[in-house]
Amino acid sequence: MKKAIFFTIIVVSVLILALTSSAFGEVKPIQLSLCKKVRLYDASTQIHGLRLSIYGVNQQVHGIDWGIVTKVTDDFLGWQCGVVNIVGGSATGYQEGLVNFVDGDFLGWQSGFVNINDSQTVGLQTAVFNKTNDLRGVQFGFVNITETLYGLQLGIINLNNSGNPFKFLPIVNFAF
Repeated sequence: MKKAIFFTIIVVSVLILALTSSAFGEVKPIQLSLCKKVRLYDASTQIHGLRLSIYGVNQQVHGIDWGIVTKVTDDFLGWQCGVVNIVGGSATGYQEGLVNFVDGDFLGWQSGFVNINDSQTVGLQTAVFNKTNDLRGVQFGFVNITETLYGLQLGIINLNNSGNPFKFLPIVNFAF
């Protein structure tokens, strides 16, 4: 029930943003993409609404992003669901797939088999393998790795490379 309410709030918020936002460059409400060369709009287009793709690349997506391989070269806001999800900038929202990768800051929940964030994660990572540079929240998985920890790691292998207060603890590692 809480998950349904969370998704409803995200979807409604994203749709409001998509309908009211004004951004520089070309913004379209929908993108359909089969591959790099077969798509409605080119990769420089910003999508504020819905993107459905087998292989999709756009500069920015605000909204719902569903596909096999979903790639955003700049920032993402909303719900991204695919086999492989890639965000080149910052991401806010819910990201679910086998492999989730965010190059910039992430705020929200990453859920998958492998979650990798090269910057700060604020929120929740749930996967077999979770890695982030700076964790402000919870990692729940088999292997959890962070450079700095302010929160909780739950798993078999929990690494906090800063070593403050503990570099490694099995089952539960924490720093507050």
